[in-house]
Amino acid sequence: MREGLWERAKHAVSEAVFPSNIYCICCGSLIDGTRNYSLCDGCMEKLHWITGRTCDKCGKALPDTYRGKLCYDCMTYEHSFVKGYSCLTYGMYERQLIFDMKYNGKSYLAEKFADILYDRICCEDVDPDGVIPVPVSRRRLRERGYDQSELMAKALGKRWDVPVWTDVLRRKKNTPFLRGYSPAEREEILRGVFSVIPSGIRRIQGKHVMLLDDIYTTGTTADACSRALLEAGAREVSLLTLASGGNRKSNIS
Repeated sequence: MREGLWERAKHAVSEAVFPSNIYCICCGSLIDGTRNYSLCDGCMEKLHWITGRTCDKCGKALPDTYRGKLCYDCMTYEHSFVKGYSCLTYGMYERQLIFDMKYNGKSYLAEKFADILYDRICCEDVDPDGVIPVPVSRRRLRERGYDQSELMAKALGKRWDVPVWTDVLRRKKNTPFLRGYSPAEREEILRGVFSVIPSGIRRIQGKHVMLLDDIYTTGTTADACSRALLEAGAREVSLLTLASGGNRKSNIS
């Protein structure tokens, strides 16, 4: 069975077992069809929505008392992408939702996440030429059966009416999970991992690319992908993520 048919079949089974429009996608409580993103009122309140001040560079949420315009990481490290946007601050409930999609087979959550991403990015004055998802490794693709960022990108493209290029950026080798590594160690691990395939170069020549990923922490993965795209001729790269970590030193003024 081809991958597209296989994904549709899995989606149909998932919807039959755990319909995404009658149960809260976070806690499983019974809801009606009027709830935004298939989230109950309680979970809507528990999630950490980014609606206030954000880092001018990466888009992480900043406290109202924080006097700087850049988060700690963006003051410390120079990023290759021009501007980042994020929907949620990564916490316990955000982690549960993203892990359900990535590791518990709930690929249908990509549709709900696309709604969240669309509502977030429509608030910004940004008009990319195309969206490119951060690719997973072949090993993780075999394990999961799908690329979560690719699913989100395709669903977002339908809502945003923006081309989605899933055959441009590739991950050339498997890498370990980056959790627990320092930014410098992450950069070394990801050195040379991403590249633009030859047939994809013409698509991004002189174009503004929107890079899409599920989680943003230090920006190492986004930078590695952005550098590969810029070296292949992209004019600039912006970044859109579902969730991002907090400002690691929020007391800096």
